[in-house]
Amino acid sequence: MSRAGELHRLLIDPKVGGCLPSGPDGGLALRSGRATRQQIEDAVRAAARRAEEEGAVLVLAFLGHGQTPLGNSKLYYMAHDTEAGHAGSSVALGNLLTDAGDPPGVKGVIALIDTCHAGGGVPDTRDLVSGFSLGKSRYSLLMAASAAQKAYDLDFIGELARLLREGVPDASELLRSAVLKRALTDRILRQNCQVFDWDGDADADEELWVALNVRRPTWTPSGQIGALGSQDLDEALSAWPERSGPAGGWTRPQLRELCEQATGSEAPGALRIRQVAHSLVHVGATGDMVHAWAGHALTTPALRNVAADLNAEYETARPPLDAVRTPNGIEGSALLRHVLEHAALRIPVTGDLVARLARVVAAIADRCGLSTDDEPVRAWARDIGGEIALTDAVARQAAVRQDRRWRLVISLHAAQVDWPETVSVWLRDGGRGEYHEVHQCEPSRIGVERLFPEIIGWARKRVPGGARITNIDVVVPAPLLLTWEPEMVSAGRTRLGARNTVVLRWAGRLAVPGFLAGMNEEDRDRLKDLGERPPDDMRAPVDWLSEDDTRDVRGLRERLRMGCYERAIGLDHRPPHIAELMETLLAHTPILLWPRPDSGVGSSGRDRLEEYWDRLPDKFIEAYRHRWSAEAGGPVRPVSTKDEHLAELAGLRAAWHDLDWLDFCSWFEQHHQIDQWSA
Repeated sequence: MSRAGELHRLLIDPKVGGCLPSGPDGGLALRSGRATRQQIEDAVRAAARRAEEEGAVLVLAFLGHGQTPLGNSKLYYMAHDTEAGHAGSSVALGNLLTDAGDPPGVKGVIALIDTCHAGGGVPDTRDLVSGFSLGKSRYSLLMAASAAQKAYDLDFIGELARLLREGVPDASELLRSAVLKRALTDRILRQNCQVFDWDGDADADEELWVALNVRRPTWTPSGQIGALGSQDLDEALSAWPERSGPAGGWTRPQLRELCEQATGSEAPGALRIRQVAHSLVHVGATGDMVHAWAGHALTTPALRNVAADLNAEYETARPPLDAVRTPNGIEGSALLRHVLEHAALRIPVTGDLVARLARVVAAIADRCGLSTDDEPVRAWARDIGGEIALTDAVARQAAVRQDRRWRLVISLHAAQVDWPETVSVWLRDGGRGEYHEVHQCEPSRIGVERLFPEIIGWARKRVPGGARITNIDVVVPAPLLLTWEPEMVSAGRTRLGARNTVVLRWAGRLAVPGFLAGMNEEDRDRLKDLGERPPDDMRAPVDWLSEDDTRDVRGLRERLRMGCYERAIGLDHRPPHIAELMETLLAHTPILLWPRPDSGVGSSGRDRLEEYWDRLPDKFIEAYRHRWSAEAGGPVRPVSTKDEHLAELAGLRAAWHDLDWLDFCSWFEQHHQIDQWSA
């Protein structure tokens, strides 16, 4: 088999490269050594289109000959019809890679280049900071030699294929370009391998990787029980004297034996033993199936998104169900086990166990871009009698996906001082506005609020696929943030926030004044840092400003300009000159917290902020609803028994600008030219 054929075989192996062939023939003509320049360029562009349609990473390999002009390091890949010393008949590799990774749907480009002067194939970074992807393109290039070196006998690809086939000892589960480069350096002595990594996407869950490491540690969930399972099983065994736990921990055969023993016993506690053991057997089988099926697509960020989807359903159930609470230090296989055990053991045992596990599987499929029609899933469903439950779960997950996809934006950014003469509305799909309308109004509070029922009706008619509009972003100038609570506005029969999750956004983030240019881009890394607390740090990442901090406005502004506050900023009091401070603070943090006029920020409020930080800002509106109900003399119904102190968050207000919102701000900047802005 040729070097190209061997590399292709490894890259499409689900256990190694995990790629899908780009065309029906698997690119056989391209590997023949007789492909023309036009064929190569057309094939790469077609593969990029498919990657965009699938929301996938594009993997390319260029093997053979390359040439560079005298005095220029730009690499021209030589096709079958290329003439030596002729750029027009060659493939300008850097340009081609730039175009391939530019479509917004392409999640990254990995290029393996084994030619002379391979290092010259790096795209021009001036082209990567803009383009149709708005600078969010991602690249990882692994190259056989520097731009000034020759490459010999396809040694680079031969050794790379051996590494992929045999694995890299003492390396992680995923082999990235830098890891492979270090391993190749020890094997290839006549040329210097190089790596180029570029990541402009602040929302990317993980770095680009080339292949799975076949020497990765083996995952053996069947011999493990998570914290929830251990707790429930220990409690059940303590009430059942006939059996104690094995010294080495429970295996699945031992759990089956325990279940059978409890089934045949009439002793007190036997029923609970059977329920817990039976649930853990199914959890183990489901975990094994998910890992074998999802493979490298299953990541910790994806599992946290799965937990968020499940919580959206658990918390709206009647009666409410306990939400999944993922401990800060848990990740990977342990997190999967935790989510499955929660579904099996923490959701009422009177429900259907199979249906609850199927619900988790459907959410994993959605968040990992997989299909529940794959044979491992179908076989699992048949084995446990859950085919109908799986179909129902997939339908419910589709509804959750539609509901989380669309958000309504109500923007007062056109205001010159406080209240505008026009209100702009969009239906937002992630970082893009798909539908837009401008409403005229009287420049007053009454004039703006009168529009809300009409805007809600407009949104319901426009949203595709029958999805519900439950998430609303209200864009507000700084002066109004202190005096106006849009969630209290009438939206028909009820307040806007009675049935919807309302999030306040500062108008200065959407329509950025010239003197704050680059603010949103700079805060992307800051937001990522806020989401990556150390496993043992359960505190909310907030820098609290005391009266001493805010008394000297000039000193505070200087500290802000020096970057002294790197986290979210919170006011622990409401200073008399708070209106003077708001715009300055909003410009220096993506998340600003301050107390209501009739509230302070006591220890209980800070405790709740720490408890719910990973579920903010959405939890604020639930806290406000508790407060409204109490003030009106109505019933206070906690979302779950563990949320009985949620109302303690109601004394805080927040302007919250997450990565998803900053994406929309970038889209707005590209599509809407504003001459004057209000902050």
